[in-house]
Amino acid sequence: MVPRLSLEAVVMTFKSQLAQDAVKVFLDGAAFAEDITYTPKAGAPKAIKAVIIRKRLDPAHEDTGRTLINQAELFVANDTIAGVTSINKGGDVVSFAETIGGAAISWVVADILNQDEGIWHLLVQK
Repeated sequence: MVPRLSLEAVVMTFKSQLAQDAVKVFLDGAAFAEDITYTPKAGAPKAIKAVIIRKRLDPAHEDTGRTLINQAELFVANDTIAGVTSINKGGDVVSFAETIGGAAISWVVADILNQDEGIWHLLVQK
C-alpha cells in the first residue's frame, strides 16, 4: 500500500513561495542582483546577493526638493543561507561599489524600510 500525502504536505504556502522566489528569482545574480559583503555587528563577513538602488533619494514631505546623496537602498534575502535573518541598525555594515564597476566601499545599515518572509528592504549610508 502506498502512503497518502496530505494536501498540506504537497502544496507550498504563499509565504514559503515568496521566500523561495526572493532568493531564486528577484535576487538572481544573472537577472537583477549583484554581489555584496554583509557584515553583522557581532559576526563574520558573508558574501550575498542584493539588488542595489544607487539613485539620489528624495526625502518626503517637509524636505521636498532636497536629495540624500550619501544613501542607497538594498534588497537582500531574509534567509539564513542566501541572506540574513536579523538586522542591527547602526551596527551592520555592507560593502559594495558606489558606482557599478567601481571599488567596494563600506556602508552602514541605517534603517529597515520594509521586510517580509522573503526580503529585507534596507536603507544604507556611507
